[in-house]
Amino acid sequence: MTEPRDPTAPGDPIAGDAPAGIPTRHRQPWWRQAISIGITVLVLVLVFGFVIPQFSDYRAIVDYLADIDSFAWVILAGVSLAFLLAYPVVLTTVIRTLRLREAFVNHMTGTAITNTLPSGGAIALGLNYAMYLSWGFTPPSVTAGLLAAGVWDWYVRIALPVLAVVAIAVFAEALPWMWFVTIGGTAWVAFSVWIVAMLLRSQPAAETIARWLDRVVARVTGWFHREPPDTFGGVMQFRSDLRSVIANRAWPLTAATVGNHVAMASLYTASVYAVGISPSEIPVPWVVLSFALGRFLVMIPISPGGLGLVDLGWIGLLTLGWQTTNPGVPVDTDAIAAGVLLFRALSLFPPIPIGMASWLFWRFDRSWRQPWQEVRRGATSEASEGPTAGELEPDDRMDGHGEEEPQTPPGSHGDDGAPGGEVHTLPNGDHSGDERP
Repeated sequence: MTEPRDPTAPGDPIAGDAPAGIPTRHRQPWWRQAISIGITVLVLVLVFGFVIPQFSDYRAIVDYLADIDSFAWVILAGVSLAFLLAYPVVLTTVIRTLRLREAFVNHMTGTAITNTLPSGGAIALGLNYAMYLSWGFTPPSVTAGLLAAGVWDWYVRIALPVLAVVAIAVFAEALPWMWFVTIGGTAWVAFSVWIVAMLLRSQPAAETIARWLDRVVARVTGWFHREPPDTFGGVMQFRSDLRSVIANRAWPLTAATVGNHVAMASLYTASVYAVGISPSEIPVPWVVLSFALGRFLVMIPISPGGLGLVDLGWIGLLTLGWQTTNPGVPVDTDAIAAGVLLFRALSLFPPIPIGMASWLFWRFDRSWRQPWQEVRRGATSEASEGPTAGELEPDDRMDGHGEEEPQTPPGSHGDDGAPGGEVHTLPNGDHSGDERP
C-alpha cells in the first residue's frame, strides 16, 4: 500500500515533478555526466598538480598557514561567520516574511550542492524552490525575489572592480588596461540601469523593448531551426516580478547586497593578509580588484565554484599587484598562493557540512511545513493576484494626459504567473545570487 503524499510537499523539482513555472532539471544521459565529471577532475589535476607547483611550493604554503597567529584566526572566524550570514540577509529582504533561519537553511543547502557538484547550481536551484514551497511560499513570490536579488547582485558585481580601479588611481598608479575595465564597467552598469529603469517606469517602453528582444531571439533561434521562446512574455513577467519586490524595498535590498559583497571581499582580504603579506606589498585596492575580477571566472561552469581556474586568476592578479606596487622586488608567490588557498578553504568547505545538516533538518523536521496553496507566504498583490505579464496594469494604462493608452495582446502565461510555464533564468548564475565563490 502506498503512503499518502504529504500535502505540504511541493513535488520534486529536481526530477521534474513540480508546479508549473518553477525550475525543473532534466536528467542528463550518464555519458554526459561522466564527461562533465571527467573534465572537472582533469582541470583540478592540471591546476593543483602541475600549474601551481610550477611557481609555488606546497610545503612553503603549509608553513605560511601554520604561522598564522591566534588573533588572525579569531578575525578570520568572525569574517567567515559574516560571510555565511550575508546572503541569507539578502534573501530575507527580497522574499516577504522569510525568516533568517529559513534563509540560512535554504542558502547553506544550495551552497553545499553548488560547491561539490559540477553544474551544481541547476540542482541547487530546484531544491531551493522545493524548500521555499514546503514552507508555504508561492512560486511567483520566490521567482520575483530571486530575480531581484540576481539583478542587484549583478550591478554590485560589476561596480566593485570599477571602484577598486578608482581607488588604485587615487592612491597609486593605475595601469592602462584598468581604465578600459573602468570605462566598460561604468558604461555597462549605466546602460543596464537605464534599460531596467525604462522597463519599470513605462509600460509602452517595456513593451517596445520586449518586442525588440523577441525579434532578436526569434531570428537567432531561427538560425538553429529551433522554436523561439516567448521572449515578450518573459520580459513583461520580469518587469512585473521586479516591480513587486522593489516597490518598497529598493534601498534595503541595495544595502543588503552591498553588505554581501563587502563580507566576501573582507574574507578574501583578511585571508591574503593573514599569511603575512602586508598592504605595502599588495595594497587593499589591488586585493579587492583581484577578487572582483577573479569572480567573473566563476561563471565558467567547469568545476564547482570555479575551483582551479578562479584560483589561478586570483594568484595572477595578486602577483601583478605586487609587481606594480614594488617594481624589482621579488614576488613571494608562496605567500600569495597560501592566501588564495586559505580563502578557498574558508569559503568553500564550511558550507558543505553545514549544508548537509541543513538538508537533513529540512528533510526530517516537518514542523515548518505548510501548504503554499493555502498559506501563500510572500505573496504580494502584484506578484500573485495582479495582472499577468502581458496585461496592462491600472496605473500604466493612462498616459500623462489621462488618456487611455492602447493595449497590447498579452503573451502566453502559466497559471502561476510564469510565462508559458517556463522558468526565468536567474541572473548571476550559479546560485543564487552568488554563486558563492
